[in-house]
Amino acid sequence: MQYPTTVRYAETILNPDGLLRSLPGLSSSVPPDFSSGAYGVVFRVEVAGKPCALKCFTRHQPGRAEAYRRIVRILDGVRESEEGSRYLVPLQWLEDEITVFGEDDTASVYPAVLMDWVEGRSLTREIAAAVSSSDKEALGRLSEAFDRMALWLLAQPFAHGDLKPDNIMVRPDGGLALIDYDGLYLPEMAGERAREIGTEGFRHPERSETVFGKHIDDFPVALISLGLRALALWPELYGRFGGTSLLLFDPQLLAGGDCPAYNHLKNTELAADPLFAMLGSGAERMDGLPEALAAHLPAGAAVGISEYDYMGEAGREGIRLVRRGGKYGFVGAGGRVVAECAYDRAREFSEGAAAVCRKGLWGFIGTEGEWLREPEYEDCGDFSEGLAPVCIGGKWGFADGEFRLLSRPRFDDAWPFAEGRALVRKGFLYGYAGPDGKMAIPARYDFAQGFREGAACVMVKGLYGYIDRRGRYLVEPEFDYARSKRDGRAYVEREGKGSEIGL
Repeated sequence: MQYPTTVRYAETILNPDGLLRSLPGLSSSVPPDFSSGAYGVVFRVEVAGKPCALKCFTRHQPGRAEAYRRIVRILDGVRESEEGSRYLVPLQWLEDEITVFGEDDTASVYPAVLMDWVEGRSLTREIAAAVSSSDKEALGRLSEAFDRMALWLLAQPFAHGDLKPDNIMVRPDGGLALIDYDGLYLPEMAGERAREIGTEGFRHPERSETVFGKHIDDFPVALISLGLRALALWPELYGRFGGTSLLLFDPQLLAGGDCPAYNHLKNTELAADPLFAMLGSGAERMDGLPEALAAHLPAGAAVGISEYDYMGEAGREGIRLVRRGGKYGFVGAGGRVVAECAYDRAREFSEGAAAVCRKGLWGFIGTEGEWLREPEYEDCGDFSEGLAPVCIGGKWGFADGEFRLLSRPRFDDAWPFAEGRALVRKGFLYGYAGPDGKMAIPARYDFAQGFREGAACVMVKGLYGYIDRRGRYLVEPEFDYARSKRDGRAYVEREGKGSEIGL
């Protein structure tokens, strides 16, 4: 789908009569005040006398419309809290909103996003202003404000997906606000392909479209937080190591151990900061990150730090995952301790077992905290349909309830079973294993999702379709975007237009 240029959008915004579907009284300055990004352009406008940001899209992004509909619904609920209203900006998804004329005077209609206008400057500009005057106090305030916001963000069920100083606004009172929700992750998006992978100077080096989950913000949080801490001590580091495309640390050089800013800090007091070790580890998921942020804040200032600084939802077993002092444990009804906070990492209970990690190895405990399998796996997934994916020697296989391997581990990645099929990856291709651990559907898809209601969404050569449990196509790959079947229907998009189909 071809999108208009900034100039074409500006023509409509300057002469909006009859060209906007739901924005009465829209006006803008002449020429319009705007800023451009990777996927769109944001105009400062007024709607019924209220300053707003109108985001218009200049590049196609499969799944954008459906994603924004879900994002608006979830974030509206989060914003009802005091902290949510502080860090999130009200927004509306406007379907078929703005009519734009092309060079041949053909009129086409496009969607847009309307947000409240946030007064202030981006964190990028605030940092640049503070370092130019060597204002350590201002940098210290920015560092503290970021850590407060990051603590709140990490405690949410969603992730921003493109966390960087350009996407953080600093209000006149020093408070921060997150903007640009194009890459947001929601729990209901688990298993889907990311719509974007973040900005190069702030994303983890191994992040890709298939890496899409709650922890995609961990790396940029640590990167920005440690960078701000360093600048608050030594503002001159920005001129030596920073720039418009990164703060201090280059993610690619960091992964190779050759990052100049990181190596410089090895001989400073920040080498003892927990964030320093986290960034140096190369990990995408950073356990203990909230504690590292909270330790930098004044006593009592940390968000969500109480008896437990994290408490999950109670599952079918009535047991919650909790965290305290950087260690994980489990509590039952009434706060009964099922397992003390003694694990480095842990996952929620599933089918009477919970995966826990000690000293880099994973095992499983039962509902009374007893060992079902002491740590021996390099990684593992949850039990589902009586089987769990486990990693041994860098390869994945499946273990049953007695922890017997179904076959020799030989997959490069594996996910829990659903409807008798487990999604697996061999090299760069995806397929499905059966209950015997052998391939039921060959690895021949560029991307795939788990089975749901008898169908699985797969991608071949950039197009999505659906297969049944035998690998036969229910719908040949023909869509630019698709998601898993729900209630007998599947949402699909072609050339930016979304619809539901029956399967």
